[in-house]
Amino acid sequence: MSLSTHAAPLTPLARLWRGLVAAFRSVEATSWGSLLLGNVWPAYVFALPLAARVWGVSRNRYENSLHGQAQLLQEAVTVVFLALVVGLFIVRRRSIKGQRATWAAGLVALVGTFLLNVVAYLPVDDTTSTFSLLASSVVVIVGTLFTIWSLATLGRCFGLFPEVRGLVMRGPYHFVRHPVYVGEILSAVGLLLAKPHPLIVAIFAVFVAVQYWRTIYEEQALTAAYPEDYPAYARRVSRLLPGWR
Repeated sequence: MSLSTHAAPLTPLARLWRGLVAAFRSVEATSWGSLLLGNVWPAYVFALPLAARVWGVSRNRYENSLHGQAQLLQEAVTVVFLALVVGLFIVRRRSIKGQRATWAAGLVALVGTFLLNVVAYLPVDDTTSTFSLLASSVVVIVGTLFTIWSLATLGRCFGLFPEVRGLVMRGPYHFVRHPVYVGEILSAVGLLLAKPHPLIVAIFAVFVAVQYWRTIYEEQALTAAYPEDYPAYARRVSRLLPGWR
C-alpha cells in the first residue's frame, strides 16, 4: 500500500498574501526598493497623523487652566512620540534574522497599532469630572513617555511586524520583555478614565488581547533567531507585568 500526501489548498486570502509578499520582496530586493518600502513609505504613513497633530496643536487655543495645560502637554508628548516613530522608520535596519511575518501576524500587528484610533470617532463624550480628566491626562502622558523611552532604546531594531532586526535587553527591556506595549496599554487606561463607556471598555479589552497576541508572534521570531539567548532572557524577565510569563 502506498500513501500519498497532498498539501492543503491555499485559501484565496493566503494566495493573495503570498502574491503581495512575492511582489514586495522582488521590489525590496533592489537597493532603492528597500529604502522606499522599508523606510520611506512607512515613515510617510506615520508622518500624516504627525502633521495633523502638529497642525491641531498650532491652531487650538487651550484653556488657561490646569486641565488645559495638561491637554497641551498630552498633545506635545504625542507629537514627540509620532515624530520618533517616523524617525525610527527612516533609520531602521532591514530584517536580519528569521522569516518574514505571516499574513496572520501582520494583521494582528496592524490591528494592535491602529485599533485605539477608533475611539476618537465614537460618539462618546468625555467624563464631566475634572478629576477624571486630569487623571486621564496624567496617565496618558506617563504611558506615552514610557513608550517613547522604549522606542528610543529599541532604536534601529524598531519594526511594526514581528521581524527580527536585533535583540535589545537594556533600558526598559531589562524590566519587561515588551515595554512598548506596556506604555501603550497604560495610555489606553488613560483613555478609559476620560471615557468610561462600556464600548470603550470592550475596545480596551480587545486591544490588550491583541497586544498579548503580538508578543507571542514576536517571541516566536526572536526564539527562532536567537535559540539560546532569547529563551534565557525570557526566563529572567517578565512578559508585560512582573510575574506574567
